[in-house]
Amino acid sequence: MASCRAPAPLDARPLTLSATVADSVVTTLVAPGARLHRVVNTTLPWRAFVLEVDLSCSRLHALKGGATAVGRTTTSQLLAALPAAMGAVGAINADFFLFAPPGVPTNLHVERGTMLAGPGPKPVVFTDARRVRIDTVVVDGRLTMAGLDLRLASWNRPTPSSAGMVDAHWGVPLDSLTRRHTWRLDPVAGRGARKVGSMATLNGRYIVRTAAPADTLVFGDTLLVHLPPPPRTGAAATALRAGDTVRVRLGLATARGPVRVADAVGGRPMVLADSAITGDVDTEGNAGFRNLNPRSAIGFNRARTRAWLAVIDGRQPGYSMGMTLRQVAELMQALGATHALNLDGGGSSALVLRSGADTAVRVVNRPSDQTERPVGNALAVLSRCTGT
Repeated sequence: MASCRAPAPLDARPLTLSATVADSVVTTLVAPGARLHRVVNTTLPWRAFVLEVDLSCSRLHALKGGATAVGRTTTSQLLAALPAAMGAVGAINADFFLFAPPGVPTNLHVERGTMLAGPGPKPVVFTDARRVRIDTVVVDGRLTMAGLDLRLASWNRPTPSSAGMVDAHWGVPLDSLTRRHTWRLDPVAGRGARKVGSMATLNGRYIVRTAAPADTLVFGDTLLVHLPPPPRTGAAATALRAGDTVRVRLGLATARGPVRVADAVGGRPMVLADSAITGDVDTEGNAGFRNLNPRSAIGFNRARTRAWLAVIDGRQPGYSMGMTLRQVAELMQALGATHALNLDGGGSSALVLRSGADTAVRVVNRPSDQTERPVGNALAVLSRCTGT
């Protein structure tokens, strides 16, 4: 049975790992409440760099580097752009991303309560009322008026087969199939039509307009509602007419109910759940994806008071070959995590640090591309720890 004892305060004493896990560990205190472990296994070989963080005085912050879901930036640039007053300590690359459109995360991205990209079917790591969780998230949305109650299954993740909503934070033009059955929604003037909460919610009143051919992107507070072809939408949705006033309510939920999300990034698969290695480590993706690769991952202890942001270098014979998904899970277990999520790896894997008020950052690992790759998003650690 796992102990409920609180973890020891973070200091520069070396992390103790079994000799079956690693040959050596070098620990450095990089900031109050944050320390870096350089973990080496010379037999396999692999090298891991792990930022251990005290979450009792730190929080996680999603980074995109722009106002929409589109675009790629290095993890170093994303971290360096944060104001010194935010107390940024370090950052790790986060979700897998598309190359076309460039840099769109494949799963949920919420940054300081604003959703840029909607959820997909895989797990995400998110903060919910200051508590860190890993779970699958879905859109909980409705478009309503007299005689109409339409469920919205997506938000900033449009597909031609489901009813959903797109706002200006998506930044990707709708494709020809999706925009065939689209209405533009303009906020009701002077009525506080669009109320975006601080935790990825939207609740407002809108006027239905016929979408013009140019309405493949929206700006400001305007929305686009996209519907599947009429036979799949149902009779209720066909009741929409230009000039109607509708109410839109959008939020996020897990299987346990609605959640209010401050920051979120995606990954796949979940490698640890309740201290056990998940079956997904042997089934996710193809054999090449599951086998030795550079890796990035994040894990938490049961109390969610401690986080481990880990990067494992790979594809470098004699230095570090990388890890399988199962080995990532085993490393997270050895560190003390009970829940852990695999993040984007390969040439994207990067762990960067920033010291004090200095905005200069350094990459602590050795990326397999020999230079740092621009990525879709990252996850930063913001600390308010004043001592250990």
